[in-house]
Amino acid sequence: MDRKSVFRTNLVKRRKALGLTQEQLAVRLNVSPQAVSKWENTSYPDCELLPRLAKELNTSLDSLFGVDIVDSERDIEQLVNDEIRSTSPEQLSEKLMRIMYTALCACNPGSDTVGRLHDSYEHETFAGLKTDRELAVARINPDLRYFCFLEIPENGVNSYFGDTTNMIRLFNTLADADAISIISYLGASVRNKMFSVEMISEKLGIELERVQHIIDRLDRFGLVWRVSADIADKPVILYGYTHQIPLTLILVLAKSITNYLQYMDPNVELWMRGEFRREDGVQDEVVPQVPWWGEGEL
Repeated sequence: MDRKSVFRTNLVKRRKALGLTQEQLAVRLNVSPQAVSKWENTSYPDCELLPRLAKELNTSLDSLFGVDIVDSERDIEQLVNDEIRSTSPEQLSEKLMRIMYTALCACNPGSDTVGRLHDSYEHETFAGLKTDRELAVARINPDLRYFCFLEIPENGVNSYFGDTTNMIRLFNTLADADAISIISYLGASVRNKMFSVEMISEKLGIELERVQHIIDRLDRFGLVWRVSADIADKPVILYGYTHQIPLTLILVLAKSITNYLQYMDPNVELWMRGEFRREDGVQDEVVPQVPWWGEGEL
C-alpha cells in the first residue's frame, strides 16, 4: 500500500474511531465536507492544515502517514510526564482516569479503537482486565471513578499474605457497622484534627465503651494516632485519623463488590490460571478445549 493510501485509510479509521462524521470534522477544521471527502478518497489536505487535522483527531502526523516510530525513540514516561504537568489541578483527576481507562482498553485484542470514557452510563459500570500477569478493575461512572491495578507475581499473590491473623482482625473490625460509622466520621475531618472518645460517642450516638473498643482496634492497625493532653487538670487521650489510602480503597471496593459487578466496559479476560498459586508449586492443568471443526466436517 502506497503512502497516500495509508494516509487515507488511517484518516477514515481515526475519524470513525472518534465517532465523527465528515461534516463534523469539516466544522472543526473550518472547511467544507467535500474537502474532507476528497482527503479520504483522492487528495491530501493543504500542508498548513495537517497539524490542525492531527490535533482534532488527537493523533500524530506520523500515525496518520503510517510512520513507525522505533521503540527506543519513544519515551512513554516522558510523554505521560509532559501531559500530566501541563494539566491544571482541576482537570488532573479526569485526565488520569482517561489515561488509565484508555490503557486498559488497549489491552483488548478484540478491538482496535481508542477507549474513551463516556459522559454518562445507564448502569453502574466497571472496566476489567484479567490476564496471567495483571489484574485491573475500574469504576467508570462519573459520580465516583477509580482505577486499581495489580501486577501478579510469578509465585502468586497469596505468597505476599504470610500470617493472615491481622487481616482477619481487620475484616472482623470492618464487619462492625459502628466501626464503619466511626471511620466515616473521622475520615470527614481535616488534616491533624483530634477527637476524644467522648466526642465521638456523643456525635454518633454510640455508647462510650463501644467507641473505645473500636478506636483501640483502629489504633493497633495504625489507622488512628494518639496524643495525651491535660485539659482542666485532667489527663485526656485524643485521637487523630491517619486518612490511610488503602483503607478507603478497601471500603470503596467492598461497596462495589456488594453492588455486583454486572456491567463491564470493557471486560478483557486473557487468563488461563488464577492469581493465587498452589502452595506445593504444582500448576493446575489447563481445561482441554473442544477442537475446531475439521476440514470438510459437517
